[in-house]
Amino acid sequence: MGNDQARRLTFGAMMAALFALLTALTYYVPVIGAITVLVIPLPLALYGARYSRGPSLTVSVAGVVLSFLIAGPGGLLLALLNAPVGFIIGDGVRTGKTKLYIFMASGLAVLIMGVLQFAAAAAFMNINIISELTDSLRAYYEQTGELMKRFDMLPDDYDQIVNQMILMVQTLIPSMFIIVSYLTAFITVSIIFPLMRKLGTDVPKFGKFRNLKFPVVLLFYYAIILIVSLLAKPEAGSTGYLIIGNAMLILRVLFFMQGLSLLAFAVHATGIPKWLFVPAVLLAIPLSPIVVLLGILDVGFNIRGFITGSKGK
Repeated sequence: MGNDQARRLTFGAMMAALFALLTALTYYVPVIGAITVLVIPLPLALYGARYSRGPSLTVSVAGVVLSFLIAGPGGLLLALLNAPVGFIIGDGVRTGKTKLYIFMASGLAVLIMGVLQFAAAAAFMNINIISELTDSLRAYYEQTGELMKRFDMLPDDYDQIVNQMILMVQTLIPSMFIIVSYLTAFITVSIIFPLMRKLGTDVPKFGKFRNLKFPVVLLFYYAIILIVSLLAKPEAGSTGYLIIGNAMLILRVLFFMQGLSLLAFAVHATGIPKWLFVPAVLLAIPLSPIVVLLGILDVGFNIRGFITGSKGK
């Protein structure tokens, strides 16, 4: 018992120190930090995969404190963003959760910590990231307008176009924040899981992307939001406009993913060389409205049955 406890304490101290070291490297050395930022949660995930929540939480707190002592407030912000992710990944692996569950929980943790840090910056440091972003965009468009005016290329309604674009950016910031949070979590999980596997920890796997199928209820949500937007016609900048705009963006991103999944399924089912999926993805970005439509059809109809010739299945 004594040896087990000593081993647990020693391993915990090592993981907390490694977490703080990765945080400090990321903060102080930007070149190396571009790599280390992707693996900051790894030490806490490794510890959490072996030991229960109580010790894991203690090691996570110790890692955050050490990060603050070594790297100051900047390190603290990085640590607070990554420690919950490491804890969730480790606890999820230890308790046998699916990879999808761990990804969703990690994304929610990134989102919550990001919102809290944004709120703290606004409350205690008087920093409004949205306002600063808006001011930067407006300054950029003013410079662009001056350059276009110099070459006699400035449209008559340039100011109106700029105001509409800035309003759109302000409106879609919440959904973009959500998408970036979950994209960050996806990248983190996708990198940390293979590393954990190489270090001897069994981790779950995602299902094949080509088999992705979102529930049909998404179509009903999309239809409801579309009908409401057409009938209500909310005023630009209003709460209704904000809700509808963000909901539409998130749903379209989901349908875009569904459309890509359909393309991957078609490549696999028809025996087309798999490398063709890469240029297909690159083409899908500029042709996103078509891919979104494919995703909508794939959710609502048995298109995959037509591809494989099993329409009734």
